[in-house]
Amino acid sequence: MIRDSRTLLFIVIATLIGWAVAAAAYYTVGDTRNAEVLRWLALAIFATPLAVFLGWMASRRDEWRLAAACCGALYFFTPFVAARIETILAPEAARQTVGPHTVYFMSVLALHLIGGLALAWWRGR
Repeated sequence: MIRDSRTLLFIVIATLIGWAVAAAAYYTVGDTRNAEVLRWLALAIFATPLAVFLGWMASRRDEWRLAAACCGALYFFTPFVAARIETILAPEAARQTVGPHTVYFMSVLALHLIGGLALAWWRGR
């Protein structure tokens, strides 16, 4: 059962806000890939783990080390998993050095959403 509904609520809301920012940053860019949109693509990968960390800090400040480790792992390992998913589902897109890499970014968004909600459920128990 959920013991700490405040923590669960804070992290879920932060996750959804971060995911919305990341999705908006990604969809704003569209299919163009050049140096001018690189910041927005980086924001699409960075926004959700940062928001999860901030939501965790808002509810449990004494767990900052655990939050930093978990959110850092979510941020660091997700691109590797998403790249592997892209090589399995769209191998021709994965071989391109320049391209939209839609499967990759969709995988990042999905993994961050699932990971953030899983962390919220774990800390809310």
